[in-house]
This record gives sequence, C-alpha cells and structure tokens, in this order.
Amino acid sequence: MKINDYFNSEKAQLAVLSKMAKADGQVTGSEKMFLNIMARKLNISIADFEEIFENAEKYEYVPPEEQEERFIMFYRVIQMMKMDLSVDVEEINFCKELGHKLSISADKIDEIIKLSILKNKEVVGYEEVKAMLV
Repeated sequence: MKINDYFNSEKAQLAVLSKMAKADGQVTGSEKMFLNIMARKLNISIADFEEIFENAEKYEYVPPEEQEERFIMFYRVIQMMKMDLSVDVEEINFCKELGHKLSISADKIDEIIKLSILKNKEVVGYEEVKAMLV
C-alpha cells in the first residue's frame, strides 16, 4: 500500500468505524456486516476492506472541513456503537474522542450518546441526530 492510502478519506473513515467495532474487544457479526455495507458505500474493495480492518490503527482520519460531512461521520460511529446491542464504556469514550475531534461540543455528544442508549434496539435517524447537532 502507498503511504497516501493511509490518509485517503474513505479508507480512513472505514478505519475509524473498524476501531469503533473493536473498541469493546470483540467484533460481532452485525458489526462486521455494517462495516461491509460501509465499505461498499465508500467504494472500498473487499481486499482493501480486509487490509483496513486488520490495520485500522495505521490510518489517520482527518476531519473534513464541511460541517455536514463531520455530522455524517459522527452519525456513522454512533450507529456502529449500537450494532452489537450493547454500549460499553470504551465505545462511549471512543465516541467522545471522535466527537471532540470533529468539533462537536461535549454537551451535544453526551446528549446524542444518551439518546442512542435510550433507543438501544431502535435506529436513531440521521435527521434526528443532525437536529441535535445544529
């Protein structure tokens, strides 16, 4: 792999999601399925997906300047946190760190995490999260 690949936005996004999936020490089938769906959505090949998943820590995610793109990334991480139907401290901390990196206020991060936990088995819609972020 070329060094530039480690800064590729789509690959770095998938690496962030992979890190979230691994945050609690285990990756469930539903988390792996979500990662596969996101890889397809980001136009990442199966071979690249496996490499990114195995070496997620090598990728550097640079938050986008556009607010909408930052919100989408945070939303995706929140959805990944919920994929295994349990929310662990490590996952919450990961969300908080990423939210801070995405320039989202601590209050809004906490509010969204709280909503996600309350709606444990339900999908929290993007528009609902976006309304909380703006």
